[in-house]
Amino acid sequence: MSNIRKTTNKIRLFLQKSNNLAKQGQKKISGFINLCGKTIAQTGISANIISVAGFLIGISSVNFLALNMYGWALVCIIANRIFDALDGAVARHGKSSEFGIFLDAALDYIFYAGVIFGFSLADPAQNAVAASFLLFAFMASACTMLAYAVIAYRRRANKKISFDKSPFYLGGFAQGAETFIAITIMCLLPFWFMEIAIILGILCFIKTVSIMAAAYYNFVIAQK
Repeated sequence: MSNIRKTTNKIRLFLQKSNNLAKQGQKKISGFINLCGKTIAQTGISANIISVAGFLIGISSVNFLALNMYGWALVCIIANRIFDALDGAVARHGKSSEFGIFLDAALDYIFYAGVIFGFSLADPAQNAVAASFLLFAFMASACTMLAYAVIAYRRRANKKISFDKSPFYLGGFAQGAETFIAITIMCLLPFWFMEIAIILGILCFIKTVSIMAAAYYNFVIAQK
């Protein structure tokens, strides 16, 4: 019994240390990106230019995926995510705009859909059905999320808008981090694409239902 307790404590301490290291690493990375964003903003380069540049780099991964060049595709995907974080930092230190929020969200959705399409091109016979399912689930999640954002924005039109975080991200499953991790694994282990795509698709459907439930509660029940 004492051995089990010692092992449990060791695992708990390991997880705590890992979590602390992850938080410290995230804090340092965020600080570095924020510093880079401030420097870029001072040069007069807008966040929208960063968004478009990151999108063009990221969408080129479709070509690499179609050629089964998964390593180069992953490089483009990681670069896109770095630019996605960087444009937010530039916006905080420069000029924020509603169009900038729209552009950032729209390009993100097109990028992710393009990556899924790229995997279907990599091996149509093996990946096409799973990719279609994931696109179906991704579209369901995206549409409900954006529809929710439209109503939420309209209801708060008379309040000051914060541009620190896009209103299109509402929390829950299948957000940026989970999707990025899934795509990274797909690039590293492309023969697992079907399984990962199905799991991610299910998470997208769970998110869809959760957003619908939140919409019904906030727009119907909470108003009674």
